[in-house]
This record gives sequence, C-alpha cells and structure tokens, in this order.
Amino acid sequence: MSINEEGTSLFLTLHIIGIERKTGKTKLIQDLVRELAKRKFRVSTVKHISQGTFDTPHKDTWKHLSAGADEIIAVSPIELVSVKKRVNSSLDDALKEIPMATDVVLVEGFKNSQNPKIIVASNLKAVKELVRKSRQIIAISGLIASKTDRPRFFEKIPILPLDKLIHQVERIILDNSVKELPKINCKRCGYESCKAMAEAILNRQASITECKSLSDKDLILNVNNTRIFLSEFPKKFIRNTLVEMVKRFKGVGEKINKISLEISVN
Repeated sequence: MSINEEGTSLFLTLHIIGIERKTGKTKLIQDLVRELAKRKFRVSTVKHISQGTFDTPHKDTWKHLSAGADEIIAVSPIELVSVKKRVNSSLDDALKEIPMATDVVLVEGFKNSQNPKIIVASNLKAVKELVRKSRQIIAISGLIASKTDRPRFFEKIPILPLDKLIHQVERIILDNSVKELPKINCKRCGYESCKAMAEAILNRQASITECKSLSDKDLILNVNNTRIFLSEFPKKFIRNTLVEMVKRFKGVGEKINKISLEISVN
C-alpha cells in the first residue's frame, strides 16, 4: 500500500525480490503484468537500478540532463517518457509518480521495504537467505516452484507456480481495495453502504475508483498523517465556514480558488 501527497491510500505495492542476478525476477514481473492486465487490473512497475543511469550515455536525452535540465519529456509515436534529475532518489519518490487510478505497482528490488514481497529463487538456499533478510514475504515463486520435489511451503510461506500465484495476488489486490474504502456510507458510489461496495469489488462487479470519497479533492482532512473521510454535511460546514472567514482577512479579496491550512497541536 502506498500513500499520495494528500494521505490517501492508492494502490497495492508488491515487490519481486531475488538474491542473485538472472533469477527470473523480470520474467515473473512480465508474467504478472500480462495476467493481471487480462483481468482488467491497472498495473504499473518500478525498476531499481543500483548504480548509474538507465539513460544511454551521450544520446540526446542524456546530453540534456548533463547540461542541467531538471526534467526531459521524450515523445515518440508510441511513447511518452519523462526523465527527471534527482539526487538520492527513493522508492517513495518513484511511487509519488504513479497514477492514482493504478491498482497494483510491481517493484523489482528494494528488499528492505516494508511492503509485501514475492521471492523469486531457484533453490531453498536462496529462499532461506532472503527470508532471513526480508519481511512481509507473501509467496515464493520462480524456478523452485516448477520442481516436482519442492515442498509446498517454506516456514509457512507458500511456494507457488504462476497460475496459483496469480490467484493469490488478485485476492490481495481486491482485499487492499476493500480495506481502503472510507466506511462512511455516503452512497455517492450508488451502493447502500461501503460494505455493499466492498462485496461488489470482491466479486469483480465494481472498482475502487468508483468511490467518490476517495477521489474527492475539494476538502482533504489529515490528522497525524492519516486522512479522515467526511460525509457531506461536515465537509460543507468546514469548507463554507473557512471560506467565509478567510474572505474577511485583509488582502484576500472575494475570489478564492484554494485554501491550505496546517495546524500543529501541542
């Protein structure tokens, strides 16, 4: 799960990790993207590059960055690529670039993250090392899952071939969507309650994007970095009271497009 700048939970973040190069991480991500897309999930990916740049040295975009550009937008007939210059970029920086409508982000690498992870390995030795180093492991896959003599579990973590792994990931995505519903029963989505919408999401009859409260931007209330969802009456009361009060401040004027207020309570 990841948080946008307004404090709203947006999508499930799932890491694909391995102990060695060429263990099948990229292949598994390809397979997961393909299968999840078939199931109408919106998928984004993040790739961890430990050294250097992914841009090709001495090509035009590389020259633009080297000259001091903060961001480059490269346009082709089939792609739109944004390249930003950042020092000590983090996973959080990358996740802030992910579209809000995304259902799941598959991240290659970042073993130390607190997000859930899938281990890709060819043998139990690699599995043991990754289990020792990482947390929140939900499944093990890769070459080890194709072996007929493999155990079904390693320390209660299931070892799954692709077809069974897809079903587990699908369920986790849906459960994450249900968990993020605001539980204020505003009925703006067309369902009688958040519980009714949750059941529809789990049955693939609805999408989390249909929740109007999650997508609201006209009033966002965060308390201790947690978003508090409001029904229409308190939202209108806070908004109208604040707007009318601010209008009376010297130098503000009648036309107000946006108000930002942050209060520290000691």
